Amino acid sequence: MPEFENLLRVASAWEAEFARNKRLHGAKIQCRRGCTDCCHHLFQITELEAAFISVAVKSLPPERRQPIEQRARQYSEDRERLLSDRQVPDAWGNLPPAGLRLACPALEDGACQIYENRPLICRKYGMPLYNPQKPDRVFACELNFKPGEEIVDSQLVQIHTHLYHDAVEVQSEYNRQGGRRDAKPINVARAISEDFEEYLP
Repeated sequence: MPEFENLLRVASAWEAEFARNKRLHGAKIQCRRGCTDCCHHLFQITELEAAFISVAVKSLPPERRQPIEQRARQYSEDRERLLSDRQVPDAWGNLPPAGLRLACPALEDGACQIYENRPLICRKYGMPLYNPQKPDRVFACELNFKPGEEIVDSQLVQIHTHLYHDAVEVQSEYNRQGGRRDAKPINVARAISEDFEEYLP
């Protein structure tokens, strides 16, 4: 769909960067089917990513779609209870502290059931990540890189800064085109159980 062209372009660029990191770091990056640590983190996604997921879920045959939707509803209940118990506010840009974990409802038998439509964070998690908004550190999955381990990559900052701003521009273009914004944070479970396709401009 043309509505997703910019998102897919950025997703493809991140996947190319992941492949570059695998070549650079070799066996250190052990990401593979069955490794689901990143699938238990609590994170937020954009309306455009949610619409991309909603379209994919609607296209699944009922026997595949219904279990995912059931897990999504359960996830939403569990997530709300978990944040409430820990007194963590659920707001845009407010990520839960480390240690709060729930299995993504798209996860089944160690594999993502919406893999081709997964959010950007899922496409880049596992390799070293540089965020120009937090320039004092490089984040890396601790299953692949030990805390404090030196990461040598002369291209990392430049490439990730470009990709970061490219993703920001995709969101800005979505806004300029009149894409609907949601007052509450969006996650994969909401994208599965609600129809975000109608948010598209």
